[in-house]
Formats: sequence, C-alpha cells, structure tokens
Amino acid sequence: MKRFRQALLVFFCAVLLCACSPVPVSKPQESSEQTTTVSQVKTTDTPDFSEMIPESVPSETEPAKPLTDEEAMTGFTNYLYFKIKNLQKILDEDKIPCTWGIASSDKNEIMIMFRSNTGALLRYHINRKTGKTYVTQYTVETNSFYRTRETLNVREYINKKPTPTPYAIKPSTTNPTKKPTSKPKVKVSTAVDKTSIIGGKKRPYKIPKVSISGRNTNAANKKIKNELSKYNLKGANAREITYSYHVTDKLVSILVHISNTDTDSYNNYKVYNIAISSGKLVKDSKVVKLYGISNKKFYSMVKRTFKYYRGGSSVPDSDAKKIIKANLKRVSYKYVEPYIGKNGNLCFVGVVKCYGGSGTAIVLFDAERKSVY
Repeated sequence: MKRFRQALLVFFCAVLLCACSPVPVSKPQESSEQTTTVSQVKTTDTPDFSEMIPESVPSETEPAKPLTDEEAMTGFTNYLYFKIKNLQKILDEDKIPCTWGIASSDKNEIMIMFRSNTGALLRYHINRKTGKTYVTQYTVETNSFYRTRETLNVREYINKKPTPTPYAIKPSTTNPTKKPTSKPKVKVSTAVDKTSIIGGKKRPYKIPKVSISGRNTNAANKKIKNELSKYNLKGANAREITYSYHVTDKLVSILVHISNTDTDSYNNYKVYNIAISSGKLVKDSKVVKLYGISNKKFYSMVKRTFKYYRGGSSVPDSDAKKIIKANLKRVSYKYVEPYIGKNGNLCFVGVVKCYGGSGTAIVLFDAERKSVY
C-alpha cells in the first residue's frame, strides 16, 4: 500500500513537470515568393490603389442628340407664338400673313426663312447640335443680309405647350432673295474719229456717241453728230473737236470742246446730257434735277460762283466789281448751261461779261468749288 502511494505521487509530479516545461516553437518555412523588406518599401514608387476604385463609375450626362428638322420647326413655331402675341390673328385675318419654312438643312445647321406680314425677311440659323440660334435680316439697300441682335435657343421651345396650329409654308429649295434689277450698261465711244488740219498741223476731230443697254439713244446720237459735223476739217474754218464725259446713276454728261488752236481766237463748248432712264437728251432744269438739287439751290451756287469771278486775272478792283455786278444779272439758263464735270462736280458753261469793254466770253465754271473749271 505504501508503494502504491509512492508510485501515484511520482506520476502526478511527472505530469506537473510536463505542464510547466516550455513548448518549443518551430520556425515557419520560408515562402517561395520574395518578401518585401523595409528598405525596399522606402525606395519603391507610390503603391497602386487602383484595386480600391469601384469597377463602374457613374458617367456624365450624355450630350443631347442633334436636332431633327421637325424638332427645329416645332421649336421655332412655338417661339414665334411667344414672340408675336397677335400671330394667330395675323395668320387668320391678314391678307399678307406671316410665312416660314426650312430654306436649307445640313449636318451642322438648319436655316429657317421667315417673312413677316410687313415684308421683313429674316433667316434663323439654328445650330443642329446645341440649338443656339442667331438671326440675319435682308436689306434692299445693299441687297444682302446683316446680323441682328436677336438670339434664342430653339431647344428651349420644343416642349413649351400648347403648340398653336402652325401656319407654315412648305420647305423651299429655292433662294427667296429677289435678284436686283441690273443697272443699264453705259458706254461712251467715238462715232467719228478723224483729223483736222489747222495752220498746217494735224488736230483731233472726234465726235462722241452714247450707248445704254435697253435704251434707244439713236435720236440723241444723231443730233450730236449733225451739230458737230458742220465744223470743217480743213480751211479757214477748220476746228479741233475733243470731248470729255462723266456718268452718274442717272445721267451721261458730255462736254465737247471746239477750238481753233492755231490762233486761239475761237473757243466754244457744247454740252450734251442724256438721261439713262430714257436714253434721250435733257437740258437745263432736268439736268439739275437728275443731279439731285433744286433750281433755287443751283442758282444760288451760280451766284456764289460769279461773286468770285472778277472777269480775268489782274483786273482792277473797280472793274472787277462792275463785272461781278453785270454777271449777277445773267443768272438764267439763257446764259448758263449745267453739266457734270469729269471730276463728278456740278459745273456749268457760262456766257459772262469779261474785262475789256462790253465783250463776253464762254467760260467753264465749277459750281461746287466756286471757281473757273
């Protein structure tokens, strides 16, 4: 019994000794993959955190689809009803109602042509992608379109309800711009081109003629030729004939110089004014009217010019005053023949008193410059 107790005591001691002994820790086996060291972390680039970003990111709002022609017409029609408050009444009751329609359409722009009941013609240039719109308006003065300050965005009006019943014209494939009436073509040429002999010298002898497209100028040319052909080419009465001219929108003005350059004792001028609208010769007050001023205005210009004309160069003051006074009494078409000078100014041929007795002279004056031409 005593031995049994000793054996039992030894057994418990052994168990207790095993419990208190340290358990050996085994080293973990090295991985086949390379382990990153602290020094390596310090020298590497910033770590990639892309794996932390969600696979799908919400996309931004997609851009609006390009406008169709129908959407552009709907938005524009609605815009008109907001812009013109009495549009429906105009469409229903006016004899000349407003009309509009697509004049052109491509991948970038839709152009709507609008004609109001007042006759105004406007083009609305619509950006097909954005709907932004600018406006150009037709002007007769330049026969072209100019940009106005009006702007809008057609997209903003597409869904504005209610949409009134549209009174729209069918899309047009033609250009509604009227072609301006072409201006008549005017040509001044030489009908007779000869040579006169004065003092044994050859001198020009030129008689003009005028042609105006769409006009009959035969009568005018015939009179010019008949009046100038009476001057001789040779002999004592031989004359040199030259001419100059100027063309305005309404008038062809020709100044003919007839001279005897050998003795300088003869100087004469003839004026021929032809209206472009008719192709006929016109005189005096008609010339002034076609130039664009009244008779009263023209006569005041003549008087002002005569006040600066002293009768020649180096004329004594007392004689100059007499000449000016005498010429101021000659302000009538009997002594004054208007024409347009080659510089474009209103001029006139004046039969005036000059220095040296009671004689007269034929002098060219520029009425705008108040001087001898």
